[in-house]
Amino acid sequence: MDLLAILGRGIQRVSEDGPWVLTEDLEVCGQNSAHLPVRVPADDKNPYCMVGGGEMNLEAGIILCTAYNSQYKPGVVVCAYGDRSDYLKSVDGPTESTVMAEKFTAHIRPSLSLGIWSWPQEQSLPGPSNTGRELLNIFELARDEKFESVGLVTVGVHMPRTMTYIAKHLTRNPRYRSLHINVFESEKVLLEAAPERYAGRVATLRNSKSFARTWKREADGISKIIRGVYGDAKPRIETEV
Repeated sequence: MDLLAILGRGIQRVSEDGPWVLTEDLEVCGQNSAHLPVRVPADDKNPYCMVGGGEMNLEAGIILCTAYNSQYKPGVVVCAYGDRSDYLKSVDGPTESTVMAEKFTAHIRPSLSLGIWSWPQEQSLPGPSNTGRELLNIFELARDEKFESVGLVTVGVHMPRTMTYIAKHLTRNPRYRSLHINVFESEKVLLEAAPERYAGRVATLRNSKSFARTWKREADGISKIIRGVYGDAKPRIETEV
């Protein structure tokens, strides 16, 4: 595998002046389903609690580069490879990419000789920063660097949207059709590597009300992607009165 891309799922601060960290398995979002800059304790009963998964994606990516290294041997790893979302720009936060890359680097042995690339804060592109744009960035990088094999890591509830965007990009741009693309579900990677450690955590995520809420949002997003009406605005989370 030439390139392994760990897809982004958001960063937050643990307090107003605390460090930036990746989102937990479950996270309380704003009413428009966007990440909150400052973390609120996860509460599955909260109607605004959704699946985060930034930490889970990172852990799965680390495993793919260590426990399974003899099988995949990625040459380059990119983390959350895209511009800052609006909620990060509004507070002059870092890119999710640099935060994830720093945490990835801290867990990888130098002897693995991986290239770890991140998206710098000063680099920006017009338009929204979302999964579709992130995949375009990854595919463009692969083509520019003449990579042939690309791996993508994301949480299970996000995989259908990811696969839909992949199909859209391959349909619209013949440049990407020569790429050999593998998609890895973070939960599956973790369970195969250490079931005794991750089985309970994965079960809690999959059986949560937050997973069900997130799936409804993802399904709506997939429908809009297919119909070509997916916009920049995030959908407001409707709650029962």
